[in-house]
Amino acid sequence: MPPKIRDTLSSFSNKAGGGIIFLGIDENEDYNIVGVYDIEDLQKQIMNQTKEMEPEVRAEFVPMEIDGKNILAVIVPECSADLKPCFIKTKGMRKGSYIRVADSDELMNDYEIYNLVVSRGQAKEDKSLVLDSSLEDLDHEAINKLIRNIKIAKPKFYRLIKDIPYEEKLKKLNLVNQEGESLIPTLAGLLVFGLYPQQYFPSLGVTFLVLPHKEMGMLGPRGERFLDNKKVEGSIPEIIDEVETLIMRNMKQKTIIQGLSRLDIWEYPEDAIREAVRNAVIHRDYSELM
Repeated sequence: MPPKIRDTLSSFSNKAGGGIIFLGIDENEDYNIVGVYDIEDLQKQIMNQTKEMEPEVRAEFVPMEIDGKNILAVIVPECSADLKPCFIKTKGMRKGSYIRVADSDELMNDYEIYNLVVSRGQAKEDKSLVLDSSLEDLDHEAINKLIRNIKIAKPKFYRLIKDIPYEEKLKKLNLVNQEGESLIPTLAGLLVFGLYPQQYFPSLGVTFLVLPHKEMGMLGPRGERFLDNKKVEGSIPEIIDEVETLIMRNMKQKTIIQGLSRLDIWEYPEDAIREAVRNAVIHRDYSELM
């Protein structure tokens, strides 16, 4: 019984196409077939290990006999994309998620885990209804702008919705849904097109701070705790725009004169700032609001 079989169950589950573990072949003896002591007992032990994974690994066992010796093939399927990463329950996601690198199982780093988590399928909470809200809470001017953009960006989808009533368009866009005789905004509809989502979710927002030092709590030369401090509210697009503006306002800028032209260079690349802000806001787990 391999001592780190769970590491391999995790790495193969997280690998495209999964993988196969062969037991009874000794890699330390030039991959000679040495056989296993008891196929049934080995299979039971591995099944117990598969139950210690999250999600549980549904492995397929194929016993074989080669040259009079028994070997066991354990076929590990790839984990569904909306459930990755597959990890060892007792260690938790951060310390129990593995990836296959060449012929070894390596612990995933935080960035690899993050990429798998944000690549999961659409969260069902997006379509949850915010029961106290109503159509009056939505910015219909912004929604109509979205519909006009769909006409250009997604002409096939636009043909599907162009001739239906406005309220039916909202339902097709998953911005509202029916609750009895009323149309109620969904969580996604309110967060993206709400006039003021904080009316229902006071914790929704971004706290923007500029510190005088690299560590929180250290005061500036005049005793100042913050150089800038603002709570940013509004819909998600509004929050993103304002946070990006605040960051740019607090960044240093160099000016280089090249002949008759002037070149302004920001302290950090604008594209990197935008990507960081949008990832942080868009990929946040909003299910906790419901």
